[in-house]
Amino acid sequence: MSAKLWMSRTLAPIGLLALAACQTVPQKTDADAASTTAAPTTATAPAQQPAAAQNQNAEQMMSPVLVFLADTKPQTGWAEVKVGENSSLYLEPEAFLALEDFTGVEAGRSESGEGLLALDMSERAIANVTRVTSANPGKRLALVVDGTLLAVPGYSEPITSSRLVFMVGSEQNAVTAARIIAGDTAPAPTQAPARK
Repeated sequence: MSAKLWMSRTLAPIGLLALAACQTVPQKTDADAASTTAAPTTATAPAQQPAAAQNQNAEQMMSPVLVFLADTKPQTGWAEVKVGENSSLYLEPEAFLALEDFTGVEAGRSESGEGLLALDMSERAIANVTRVTSANPGKRLALVVDGTLLAVPGYSEPITSSRLVFMVGSEQNAVTAARIIAGDTAPAPTQAPARK
């Protein structure tokens, strides 16, 4: 199994991601997640942050969607997120994309049944993603929706497209994430309405 596929299947059901020395509790988002064992996740702050940075981080955490630069190797100044007992993920403490950077969202499913979440970006966001991925080759993008880490895909070359597509486990995960990002808090229908 490829590392990318393993990471997406392992990290999709992991619960709330909190940066700056907060404990998180794993959450299951659908029936598919019930068969996956999620381990406690702990985020550790690299150093005490100034008040202005803490305020900016607090504002970011209010966003329903954030994208962080991430890596599986320790990086100076990055927050360590414990994933299970023996593995860690390292995230840049400040997200480089948030809700205002996206112009559209779409949920779908791959041919193999994996849930896909597509995020259309503004021109400014496209330039930002290209700049960040060019300056940081071989890293990962950590997708956080409503405080939940959904995907951490790697990239091998700069990203220049107008759309980011993430594998998020199940199609239900994709639909739920898309609704949260779009601001639709109504529960998804459980069955189709009866025809008259």
